[in-house]
Amino acid sequence: MSFRTRTAAYFNYLMQPGPKSGWDRTALRILEWLSVLYRIGVNRNCLSYQNHPERQVRLGAKVISVGNITVGGTGKTPAVCMIARRLYATGVRVAVLNRGYRSQREQDTSVMSDGSHVFLSAREGGDEACLMARILLGIPVLVGRDRARSGRIAIDDFQSQVLILDDGFQHWQLHRDLDIVLIDGTNPFGSGNVLPRGILREPLEHLNRADLFIITKTDQTDRITIDHIYEVLRCYNASAPIAEAIHKPAWCVPFAQWHCMEAADRTPRYFPKGQEAIAVSALGNPDSFEHTIQTFGCQLVGSIRYDDHYSYTEADVAAMADKAAAADAILITTEKDAVKLPAAYIEDCRLPLYVLGIEMDIVKGNDGIEKILQDILGG
Repeated sequence: MSFRTRTAAYFNYLMQPGPKSGWDRTALRILEWLSVLYRIGVNRNCLSYQNHPERQVRLGAKVISVGNITVGGTGKTPAVCMIARRLYATGVRVAVLNRGYRSQREQDTSVMSDGSHVFLSAREGGDEACLMARILLGIPVLVGRDRARSGRIAIDDFQSQVLILDDGFQHWQLHRDLDIVLIDGTNPFGSGNVLPRGILREPLEHLNRADLFIITKTDQTDRITIDHIYEVLRCYNASAPIAEAIHKPAWCVPFAQWHCMEAADRTPRYFPKGQEAIAVSALGNPDSFEHTIQTFGCQLVGSIRYDDHYSYTEADVAAMADKAAAADAILITTEKDAVKLPAAYIEDCRLPLYVLGIEMDIVKGNDGIEKILQDILGG
């Protein structure tokens, strides 16, 4: 287990209620003091742009941000794909701007995809950007920390009319026409504390900047929890529409079939039902993925978890093969993980690996989403 994994595990343990040792209580006090400093810094940074809007870059296209207020996986990639497809279906020229987190091109500005061809690998441009480039037919995907620069390239080279800013709620440097904030239904606000004492990237008061909320994974929690989320959101933002969504398994196919799949052919509805399976993932919230596997009839007999955005090696694949053989089970991973796996080596060792496709499905509040998107395009 890596130092990063051990640190994350200890952090998660500290966030849980229950008795703590003397050292744990000391660690919590240190984190509380650091959270005070973090809160001051975040508030100052945010106010510096709110009080001086001229500091924000304005681009010659509509900008829609899809982000969150917490660390961890809330389902941004499926949400970005959903919004991008909706806009593209209306005839709007859309581009997605992704940071390319922990990739080789993060410090540069690069075109991951022109909407027809994928030019960069997951290592070069990032796993999330690579996945979206595979999924979004006709929609360019660009990577780089400087989202204003990426946006200008999208406008100049692809005549983009709408730019979707992936994970952009804290990217105050760029003016947005619409801020969509995702709330994880299974862990919406943690303990209510900001980093590093809690999981909040910003204080809850900053929810007043959101124009639309989407509560995700509502099928993995109960109605009492969802209603409480509504109460919290309305406490800080009385007007933004609220929608509810689930992460719906679309298909689960062998890796070789997925690897050759074109964006236009993403309609297989096959699931390996009734089989024992081991989940393989490097995600911010692996519990949600593992829960989804069980919803379509697989029996989960184990899991292999890596750090979020982990880069897989051939040694990792060999270890997966050993574990699958020992359990006489198949392996199931996400598309975000699949783009990072060494395809040639997987074929050589005949790994019993399946890839699960997940889509975001709006189960409540769809009319509110449609209206706010139409208002943005018409404004």
